[in-house]
Amino acid sequence: MRHKFRSEFINLAVAYQRARVDENKRTGHLTSRDYISILFSLYNVLSIKGGPPREIGDNVLDVATRLGATTFLDFVHRTNLTRNFTQAGPLTVFIPSNQAFEEIPANVKDFFQDLSYVKTILLYHIIHGLHPKNSIENEAVFKSEYKMEDTFLDVRLNIYHEGEIITASGSPIVHFDNVATNGIVHMLSRVMYLPPVSGTLTQEAYTPITRYVAYGLMDGGLSERLNRREPYTLFAPTDLAFEQLPNKTMQILVGNKTAIRRLMENHIVAGTYFTKGMKESDQFTTLLGETIKVDSIKGNVTINGALLPLPDVTATNGVLHLTTKVFVPLDFC
Repeated sequence: MRHKFRSEFINLAVAYQRARVDENKRTGHLTSRDYISILFSLYNVLSIKGGPPREIGDNVLDVATRLGATTFLDFVHRTNLTRNFTQAGPLTVFIPSNQAFEEIPANVKDFFQDLSYVKTILLYHIIHGLHPKNSIENEAVFKSEYKMEDTFLDVRLNIYHEGEIITASGSPIVHFDNVATNGIVHMLSRVMYLPPVSGTLTQEAYTPITRYVAYGLMDGGLSERLNRREPYTLFAPTDLAFEQLPNKTMQILVGNKTAIRRLMENHIVAGTYFTKGMKESDQFTTLLGETIKVDSIKGNVTINGALLPLPDVTATNGVLHLTTKVFVPLDFC
């Protein structure tokens, strides 16, 4: 490894010296284009640490080959997206491992039989610009190459537990900064198989949780807040969860907008928290000011003892998790 690194560096140094001599003979100085080219080459070799040794000329797909991402590569070729991953860039590409594809839930795997769906997923794993690990900021968003209607959808980066966990749209990055000639590759342990919808959290909430929408987002008047650009995490109870509330609690809510608003605020946390960034004993403070706790049952994340039957539904301004319980404020009891 050291020998190959030294060889690459020497080759670059020789190229630099030759360019300098040749240019000096003609004009007496190097052009700005020469400097940019040389600096970009040196950047590829020196400034991003952690990637495996590479041959000069390796593009993103070459790096994927060396990383053993055969499932990803197979999908790229079958969807005719080779040009997207070999374009000049610079690109930052998030490549799921083979195991990540194997661990896609059964109800989602069926969609991967449709190559048009796979194509959108792969495009969602490409963002433009160089974004190495040391440049990542929490809640940073970048446009992907996945376009829905007239909008290129965002990939959201999050940092949890002081950098111990970094995710891209909820998928943990497990191997950073693999350098290619047209960008860098971060390897994921989870496929970003649920691209964000074009809507905000309120728009995303309508289909599976009609009772929550009826009680909270309309009567409680929270829709305006959740339509803003600030990121939020919404723990939305299912209709069944509401049906299981005691009659006493339901009577408190009927026609009482203040009570409804307080109940709904107890399900919203400022900031974006995907399940892969959560650990047992984590605690979050809701907009109401109460504490909700993270735990697990048989390896599945729970919040205040509630299962999340549909976690990590991404939206343009955060993430939504369906819950099996309603988080009733303490003073409701």
